[in-house]
Amino acid sequence: MEKAQNNFVLITQYKWAGSWGPIKIKSHCDECDLTTHNLRALVEKEFKGKNVIFEIKPWLDNGWYCLARGAWHPPIIMINGKLFFQFSHNKPLFDKGKLVQAVTQILDGKENQENTCCS
Repeated sequence: MEKAQNNFVLITQYKWAGSWGPIKIKSHCDECDLTTHNLRALVEKEFKGKNVIFEIKPWLDNGWYCLARGAWHPPIIMINGKLFFQFSHNKPLFDKGKLVQAVTQILDGKENQENTCCS
């Protein structure tokens, strides 16, 4: 099977920030900052020159979007709109190897249809 040249991957991190009506998040999230740092380094190292886009969005502004995909606790990582990771105290860090594997499969046109979240 030939690789699709137009495949791209959008990695979105939702971090503890934002506002919703009169409610504004003013506190800081160390886990969110660590996740941002790790994701940026991973994208720059593993996916340099590939069609991988990394964006950061405020969680509270996008809370309903996250909830509709089964995520409620930032930091949250989605790959092409599918939940990949959400923070929990039992598992505070995402698996870098599984993220690289998931993104590589999408880039190669072999996206795994199973839910890769939080494993």
